[in-house]
Amino acid sequence: MTPASSLWYSYVTIPNDLNEFRVEAHEFLLGQQKPLPTPAIARRLFGARRHEMPETQVVVRALLGDDPRFVETHDHCWTVLGSPLLSKSLKEATFSVVDLETTGSVIGVDEIIEIGLIQVRGGKVVKRFESLVWTDRAIPPWVARLTGISNENLEGAPTFSDLAENLVGLLDGNVFVAHDIRFDLPFLRWEFARRGIGRPAVTGLCTLQLSRQFWPDLVSRSLPDLAAHFGIDHGNPHRAGADAAATAGVLLEVLKESHQLGLVDLGDLYRVEEITAARAAEADSLAARAAES
Repeated sequence: MTPASSLWYSYVTIPNDLNEFRVEAHEFLLGQQKPLPTPAIARRLFGARRHEMPETQVVVRALLGDDPRFVETHDHCWTVLGSPLLSKSLKEATFSVVDLETTGSVIGVDEIIEIGLIQVRGGKVVKRFESLVWTDRAIPPWVARLTGISNENLEGAPTFSDLAENLVGLLDGNVFVAHDIRFDLPFLRWEFARRGIGRPAVTGLCTLQLSRQFWPDLVSRSLPDLAAHFGIDHGNPHRAGADAAATAGVLLEVLKESHQLGLVDLGDLYRVEEITAARAAEADSLAARAAES
């Protein structure tokens, strides 16, 4: 018995076979308009009373992670191959590339002071949005030095509540892209949630993770170094608009490389290593057969 199934039988006493849970999870995710976090799937499978138990969430991750039909997005949510979400053509998908400047890194304590957003579709930038965001929280000196933004600069800037409706429109139904998505997307979700706004239906994609898969030989994958490597203009780092534009530039390089590799839909971007490994194995097999003939 695997560790995950041991946890399952030790802590959760529901008589279903584990494969039945996979089937239910697959059918559930296939009909969703956005990828879902592990607790939401645990709630569906095991009920509201058990879904927050750590053991059930461990089991969900084991069930889904061991099945190639399930895809974990870069923001650690789940969807499935063949879903409308992952079947979007890379040429037709809309990517909303986001960067935030904040007063610090603690969600629930620190606040957003600047937002930059670049929309990319069909290999081109189609929309730009940039705004300072007012906060009454004191901007720490190190943040002011890094960004050049002071509390005085924020006088007269809109609040996040003023911007929220427009932001939802720019994000909802699109692919959310950030360079290290672990920071930007949770911050935005928190700001939406505290205002009673449901999390936008986005599919998370991280250019930092993609750079590891597409260009494993690069020494550094920081945004400034990637921009320098690809000749992307990044004249004002640590400002949201400039960082979002540089991240969009990296995404465009990813899309170019994807085209050369024959990747066609969004789901392929989550399976780059698997696809390239399979093609390499096929090429080696063909070469071996040719050598034998």
